[in-house]
Amino acid sequence: MNTENLTDLIQKGAVIDADKKRVELAVISSCGSESKIVGYFPSESIRVLAYDIHEKNIPDLSFEKVGKGRYLRINCCKSGRCEFKRKDGMSAYISSGEVSMDYYIDDDGTFSLTAEDYVGVEIIMQVDNVIEEIPTLAMLKKAIKRMDLPAYATNINSLYFVDASRDTVNTLNKLLKYCFSDYDCEAIIIKISELGYNIGIDLAASKPNVRTFVTPNQTHISEDIHQCLTDKYGEKWTVSVFAEKYGVSPSTIKNYFRNVYGYGFKEYQVKIRMTRAAEMLRDTKLDIKEISEKVGYLSRAKFGEAFSNYYGVTPFNYRCNANIEKAENNFEEE
Repeated sequence: MNTENLTDLIQKGAVIDADKKRVELAVISSCGSESKIVGYFPSESIRVLAYDIHEKNIPDLSFEKVGKGRYLRINCCKSGRCEFKRKDGMSAYISSGEVSMDYYIDDDGTFSLTAEDYVGVEIIMQVDNVIEEIPTLAMLKKAIKRMDLPAYATNINSLYFVDASRDTVNTLNKLLKYCFSDYDCEAIIIKISELGYNIGIDLAASKPNVRTFVTPNQTHISEDIHQCLTDKYGEKWTVSVFAEKYGVSPSTIKNYFRNVYGYGFKEYQVKIRMTRAAEMLRDTKLDIKEISEKVGYLSRAKFGEAFSNYYGVTPFNYRCNANIEKAENNFEEE
């Protein structure tokens, strides 16, 4: 980090640890929740940003690019959703369990990260210089080679996605733990190398997909649908209702929603209903039939079938298991 960067970050309230090359910025939102960004800057050509944020308009911990060459950007999402917005207003989204990658040159700045309720890691490196800067980065050589996108996926300013494997997710979790637990920069570099190695294996195992960018209007429509499905999950929403509302075809509505949220319309509807049902089974004493009606199932039998298909156990057994777990936790606390 140069002096100008450090001054800007201090003015934003960031805590700087020069020895660890670490920056921590905490932001309290209007509703009182705390968001945190931790940045590690091992050299001029690489940065690592760990996000645990619950607020939009988070201050940027960016660094100034030095020299010419390609910059490889990797974003690994543990939970939540974040948006990549281009200068032309078009957006693409990354969701839980996904890894996104893109190349950009110099100060193109085509993508910027905005997020809300998002936990994940962003790594940016100038791939042509990062190995040569300091000896401790030599371990990244093989990882960077593995993270090199295939020939068909190296278009500048194209965003590519791949599903994270279990090994990648486990390494991501450990990296996040290190970042938020004030580990030394050297430990972060080791975990970056491991993460890059695993992402390389994921790339080899499944061809990365180009994510479709959507217009602001398509995003607005999708967010309206999402709010209805999430806040009024017990009502009978259909694709046709929204197709008629916005004057487009049902297939168009499905495409909009999937491009923004990564789920099909029906898939997400089932997901949110089952999640809410599980919460009520764990945290309330409501009758199972009453819960089934609250989440939009008039038939208890159909609700039980849907719940079993989603969680692998019946609602009754899920509640029993949750009660046993609560009792065990209370016993341990005593």
